[in-house]
Amino acid sequence: MKNFKQLMLLVGAVAVMPAQAADWTLRFDGVGPLKVGMRFDTVNKLLHEHMQRVPKAERPRADCFQVEPSSQPGVLLMFVKDQLRRVDVMEEGIPSDRGIALGDPADKITHAYGEAAKATPGQLTVKAGSDQYAIRFEVSEGKIDAMYSGEWTEVQRQEGCQ
Repeated sequence: MKNFKQLMLLVGAVAVMPAQAADWTLRFDGVGPLKVGMRFDTVNKLLHEHMQRVPKAERPRADCFQVEPSSQPGVLLMFVKDQLRRVDVMEEGIPSDRGIALGDPADKITHAYGEAAKATPGQLTVKAGSDQYAIRFEVSEGKIDAMYSGEWTEVQRQEGCQ
């Protein structure tokens, strides 16, 4: 009985561990514990953060802003109408769900996604979920410089909320 109680305490402790300990892998529909469509306040609670919304007067678009969680430097979260719509990975350390990471050679994208990876100058994009979601890889000098995932319409934007 004592071992069972200890096991239950351990299971409970793991269940309430902060999201920082989660597997931060970039997916078509989010990153780590975050999923596209989550509300700003939900993301804040899940990450145990105190992120603030960018004041509307300082936004390029009134309905859109981006924030960087302190627990995941190099990740930008784009919110449109207060819902998570896109995740930008700007620093090394967070791979895609197919093991692609910043600094990798660009041909790793075509090996991982095959014909689904559509090339345009300086980038490769892969759509998923009946074209609802996408991951866009920015490429420079044959290497991956940045990754963007989320809703197709937001992933297409070259300059964040602009």
